[in-house]
Amino acid sequence: MPNKLRIFALGGLDENGKNMYVVEINDDIFVLEAGIKYPESSMPGIDMIIPDVGYLIKNKKRVKGYFISHGHDDIMGALPYVLNDVPAPIYCSRITAELIMSSAKRYKLNVNFDFRIAAPNSKSKIDKYDVYYFSTTHSVGESLGIAIDTGSGLVVYTGDFIIDYGALPQYRTDVNMLSQLGDKKVLVLLTESVDCDKPGHTSPNHKLTPIVENIFSEHKGRILATFYTQNLFGIREIIDLAVKYQRKIVIYDEEMKHVLGAVSKFGILSIPPTLQLSKDELNRPGNEDAVIIISGIGEYLFRTLEQIAGGESDVGLKIKSTDMFIIGSPSIPGLEVISTRAIDELYKTGANILNIKKKQLSSMHAHEEDIKMMLSIFHPKYYMPVKGEYRHLIANAQIAVGMQQGYNHKNVFVCDNGMVVTFEDGVYKGLADSVPVGEVMIDGLGIGDVGSQAINDRQKLSDNGVLILGITVDTKKKEIIAGPDVQMRGLIFLKDADDFLKELTQLFQTLVLESLESGNIKFDETKVKIRDKVNFFVRKATGKDPMVLPVIVEV
Repeated sequence: MPNKLRIFALGGLDENGKNMYVVEINDDIFVLEAGIKYPESSMPGIDMIIPDVGYLIKNKKRVKGYFISHGHDDIMGALPYVLNDVPAPIYCSRITAELIMSSAKRYKLNVNFDFRIAAPNSKSKIDKYDVYYFSTTHSVGESLGIAIDTGSGLVVYTGDFIIDYGALPQYRTDVNMLSQLGDKKVLVLLTESVDCDKPGHTSPNHKLTPIVENIFSEHKGRILATFYTQNLFGIREIIDLAVKYQRKIVIYDEEMKHVLGAVSKFGILSIPPTLQLSKDELNRPGNEDAVIIISGIGEYLFRTLEQIAGGESDVGLKIKSTDMFIIGSPSIPGLEVISTRAIDELYKTGANILNIKKKQLSSMHAHEEDIKMMLSIFHPKYYMPVKGEYRHLIANAQIAVGMQQGYNHKNVFVCDNGMVVTFEDGVYKGLADSVPVGEVMIDGLGIGDVGSQAINDRQKLSDNGVLILGITVDTKKKEIIAGPDVQMRGLIFLKDADDFLKELTQLFQTLVLESLESGNIKFDETKVKIRDKVNFFVRKATGKDPMVLPVIVEV
C-alpha cells in the first residue's frame, strides 16, 4: 500500500494566533500545537478564540497525540478546551507542561492531562513512528522543535525560534541535533513566519539587558518592569540584573509566583531568598530601590497596569515621581487599544517611563537569516511556511525561492487554513479537498455559545445604545392598560429628547393598537414589526441604529 501523508492547518495561517497544524500519516493523526487568538476590538465580551476542532472530534480515535513546542498561549492555550472532546497524550517539555496546567487553572478548567514529558534532543516511539524533539531558542525555556518520521522522510516543525549561540542551556538551539536530523531525509519543513520579513538575524537584538542595565546601576528609586507571564526570558534578565545590583525583588502577580515556583526547580528562574520581598513589604522603609515585576496574561496585564496607575492597587502600591517603569510587554494583535490606554495612564502618574519599542527590542521570532539557516541545515524536499498573516507566509516563501536552491511554486506551499497538502510515497500529489475549519469563541465559561448575532448585538449596544419599549395590554378587551413606557441608554440625552420621545411613544402605541384591533393577535410578529418601524424612525431622526427591545405584557 502507498504511504499517504496529509498536512493542513486548523488555525494559524493568515492570522496571528490560534495555531494548530495536523500531520496525518495514513490513518494516524499528529496534532502540532493548540493555541488561542485574542479577539479584535469589534468582538466585545469575547475573551479568546480557539480553533474549531470538528475534524479532530470526528476522527478522535485516530489522534495519536498533541505535540506542543512551548508554553505560550497562541501555541497551547486552547489545549484545556479541546482535550475533553479529543483526549490524547500531550508531548511537551516539563516547563511547557507547567504552563499548560497554569493556563487551565487560570480559566478554572478541570482537565485530565496525560503528559508525556519530552526531554530536549530526545526521541520517542509512538506506534511505529519515531518522533524527535530538538531544543530551540525562544522567550520561554525548554522550547522544542518536532520531527516526525513518516516512513517517506521527516516532517520537521521548528516551532518559534531564533538562532542565539550564546543563550543559556535551557534556551539554546542545539545545532548539532539539527545537523543530525538534516542528515536524514527531510521531506517537508514547516517554519514560523511572524518576523521573517525582517532582515538579518534576530540575535542579539532580542536581549533586554543592554537597554536597561544602566537603569539598575544608576537609578535611585524603584524599578517597575512589565512582562507577559510567559516571557520567562525577559523576566529572567530583570531578575539577573536585580541580583547583580543587589536590589530586592517583588513578584506582583500571583500566577507568576506560581510559575516561578514551578520552574525554579528546572533552573529557568529563581530569586535568592535574601532578595525576595512580598508585596505587603513594599511601603516599608529600606525598600525604596526595589524591583517590582508586574506580569499577566494578555489584557489582564494591562488592566493591572491601569489599576496601579489609578491608585487602585490591591496592596496600596502608589506610583511616585522617582519610580522608573520599564514597559517590556509590547502590544500584540487584539490588545492594541487596551495596551495604549494603560501605558497612557502610566505617563499621567509623573513616573519615569521607558516604553521599549519593537525597533529597540526584537521579539524572539526568526528573522530572514534565521529562516535561511534552517533551510540550509535541513535541505527539505518541500517547504511550507506556517504561523503568520498572509504577507508573512509569502515573505517566508520568497526567502526559500530566493536562496536559489531549487525552491519554486512546485515545492513551496503557501496555504490557508483547511487546505490539505497531500503526498504519496514522498511525492507531492497536489491539494486535496479542504477540511472544515472555523473559530470557536470563548466568553467566560461559555465555549462556542456566542454566535455572530450575539457579537452584532453587543457591537450595536456599544456603538448606538439600547431602546426599551414597554407596554401592558388586555387582549380580551383589546386595550392598553399600562404604558407605553420608553427607556433609552446610550442613545441621546433626555434633555434633547422631548419631541423625539413623544413621536416614538405614539408610534409604538399605534403599532400595538393595530395588532390588538386586527383580531389576529400574534405578538411575536408584532414585535418584529415594531423593531423594523422603530429602527427606521430612530435612524431617520438621530442617524443611530440602537438595539430595540419591545416588551409586551399580556393580562
